[in-house]
Amino acid sequence: MTHGELIKYGQDILKNAGIEDYENDTRVLAMYAFDMNYTGLMMGMLDEASAASESKFKECINIRATRVPCQHITGTQEFMGYEFDVSPDVLIPRQETELLVEDGLAYMKPFKSCKALDVCCGSGCIGISFSLYRQKAGYDDKVTLLDISKEAVHMSKRNITKLNANCNVILSDLFENINEKYDIIMSNPPYIRTADVEELMDEVKLHEPRLALDGYEDGLYFYDKIIKEAREYLSDEGKLLFEIGYDQFEDVRRLLVDAGYSDITLKKDYAGLDRVVGATWKNS
Repeated sequence: MTHGELIKYGQDILKNAGIEDYENDTRVLAMYAFDMNYTGLMMGMLDEASAASESKFKECINIRATRVPCQHITGTQEFMGYEFDVSPDVLIPRQETELLVEDGLAYMKPFKSCKALDVCCGSGCIGISFSLYRQKAGYDDKVTLLDISKEAVHMSKRNITKLNANCNVILSDLFENINEKYDIIMSNPPYIRTADVEELMDEVKLHEPRLALDGYEDGLYFYDKIIKEAREYLSDEGKLLFEIGYDQFEDVRRLLVDAGYSDITLKKDYAGLDRVVGATWKNS
């Protein structure tokens, strides 16, 4: 079969399986199975696929039809222009989370060096991307990542090595093993309400770690803990940045105000939904 015929075959299977973005997912798996970039795939539609690549592609399509995410099949996900390794042990990096990194970079732009902390790091995409962009701009930073999951710490270390980032990662239950102050603390903590986890699409509910999703009954458990505890680990005028759920801004803003933070900001995502909250901690 030609590459084009295989793509049509894959699209039909995924469409019939109820995969919403079946066209894009088929292309992603085709590039992976045929070892091609997008341009090569488009130019090679009429070329015959090798027996090995045809078999690999069909296997990938059959796995995806069972609702396993593409990223768990290919083992990677692009984030901020970098390719991160991922696994079922960590949350798959989302495009909207890039806004959190962009805000962090904007906050720290005036400073030639900073100390940054990524709490609940998962794959490491937030802290590593922040570090790489700052490295590229010539800044000299100390960037630390932490997670309670041993598997997440392992994956972050793997991505630090893969992307040659100047970061370190530690195993820690929030700030348990932290003894420094930071100019910026960034976090995409678990924020899905426990009752809502079961309503998530199968790709998320069945294949991503519940530890990275479940924010307990009201979804605010980790925001509350991080907001209160971070005060001890932020430098004067230090920034705290969160990704939030679309309906959580007022609750998180209240937690920040009650804890004594100021200069609270909100950034919306590409869909116009509330997504990134920032706040300043003043030690005085």
